[in-house]
Amino acid sequence: MMIWKRTALLSMLVLSSASLAACSKTPPQSPAIHQRMNAPVMQIGGKDMAAYSQIPGTVIAAQQVEISSRLSGYIRHLDLREGQAVKAGQLLFEVDPTDVQAQVRQAQAGLAEAQSSLNDARSNYVRFKALYAQQAIPEKQWDQVKSAYAMAQARAAAAQAGIASAQAQMRYARVTAPFSGIIINKQAQNGDMASPGQPVLTLANPGQLEVRFAAGSTLFQSLKMGQTLEVLADGHRVPATVLDLVSTADPMTHAHTVKLRLPANSHLQAGNYVTVEAPLAKRQVITVPTSALQDRAGISGVFVVDAQGIAHYRMVRRGPETSDGVEILAGLSTGETVVTGNVAAVNNGDQINAGAAHG
Repeated sequence: MMIWKRTALLSMLVLSSASLAACSKTPPQSPAIHQRMNAPVMQIGGKDMAAYSQIPGTVIAAQQVEISSRLSGYIRHLDLREGQAVKAGQLLFEVDPTDVQAQVRQAQAGLAEAQSSLNDARSNYVRFKALYAQQAIPEKQWDQVKSAYAMAQARAAAAQAGIASAQAQMRYARVTAPFSGIIINKQAQNGDMASPGQPVLTLANPGQLEVRFAAGSTLFQSLKMGQTLEVLADGHRVPATVLDLVSTADPMTHAHTVKLRLPANSHLQAGNYVTVEAPLAKRQVITVPTSALQDRAGISGVFVVDAQGIAHYRMVRRGPETSDGVEILAGLSTGETVVTGNVAAVNNGDQINAGAAHG
């Protein structure tokens, strides 16, 4: 009985060894292929693309002034509105000249008094000159007459200058436009009291416009005088020329002020907000044709073809559209192959026949 059991156990071990040997000689199974598809493919390659920085900017008038009065008085005849066009020399407003008129009258009275004194001094001068020539008066008295005549002449000249000054002040009562432009701000109304240096109106020349923006130190160092930058506004691109680069940075923001000159036909207006597109160093990007992208369950992706020609759906993060297609920000690497056509019919595991392949 013991001999029979040993014989049976040995037979089982032999059979098991034979089975393992047979299994080890069986070739590995190939991956399952769902179906074979004809579709164009392309190999991904990196491309150098110009990069741009978009900075907010403001349109300003190169010629812009705040207009105030040189006199104190009540404002009148201020009938302009914001946005209204005016011509050079056009009356903008007046300041009540009552006080100035009083100064003119006072200066006129002073001149009349000075002229009267001058006439008396001149008569004395003529009379005493004759007497001195006849040695009828002492030299000291003659010197006093000459001095009085000179003082009378000086007072008359000062009074005449006072008249001219008062009359000049009268001219300041009428404030006119220094150049043709647009009223962009109205800070006062009829009846308000004007004071010297206090703005009443802001006038801008719409024919000479600039864009002002703040640039970081890296961008600032890359800009050059006369360089052309693109200004984006309301879907339009307007070329602008670098006009001024302020080398001193703002102590709070550490940014530099840059001014651009806009062309005369820009159709922009002072006060508009725009975006300035400034070039940066080139960067390498990966792009695929729009036809290579496919949404599956709301996920944007592409089919990547492996070395065996099998398609695998891969999620990607898409970027902006370019002239070469769509930029892929994540999910693909250079050298990989993607399906670029007939994508809707492709599924995971399909064998791709790249007979219509392109690079």
